Amino acid sequence: MCRSRWLVSLAMTVGAVLLAGCARTPPGPEAQTAAAEKSLRTFLGLLAEAKYDEASGLYGGPVEVMQVWFPDQDPQDVAGLLSRACDSRLLQCLPVRSIQPAKAAVSGEIAYDVEFNLPDGTLFVRGPCCGATSTEMPYESTFTFRARPEADGGFVVLDLPPYVP
Repeated sequence: MCRSRWLVSLAMTVGAVLLAGCARTPPGPEAQTAAAEKSLRTFLGLLAEAKYDEASGLYGGPVEVMQVWFPDQDPQDVAGLLSRACDSRLLQCLPVRSIQPAKAAVSGEIAYDVEFNLPDGTLFVRGPCCGATSTEMPYESTFTFRARPEADGGFVVLDLPPYVP
């Protein structure tokens, strides 16, 4: 009788240890960084492929600037705003050339520096505009994007592709 109690106790202990090993632990920093980069890469790729409905689900940033450009567009229609901004080439919705971790962003956000390719495969460089000189508005080929974690464990992108008037 003593031996059977000991076996039952042992079985319960082993079961508890196995169940504890299966419990979900929050993702570590490396997993979060990888998930944020994947969301950013997916978002930018969808924009480059003109898949605005899908891309809009990964965008969590402001839409006010796009509303200024297209005041007749429903502000709740993020896919429509993205479509018009990309198709009119105000936003440079180009294929990603590279994504590198950037300096720390606001707490809870992860930042990346992104370079883009032009259709011919060369590096996209935004130059001075609107009468500014290169001293006043230097050439720029790297653009910072931020990603923020969501309650479901995914990430949303907070920044739009480069603007060119």
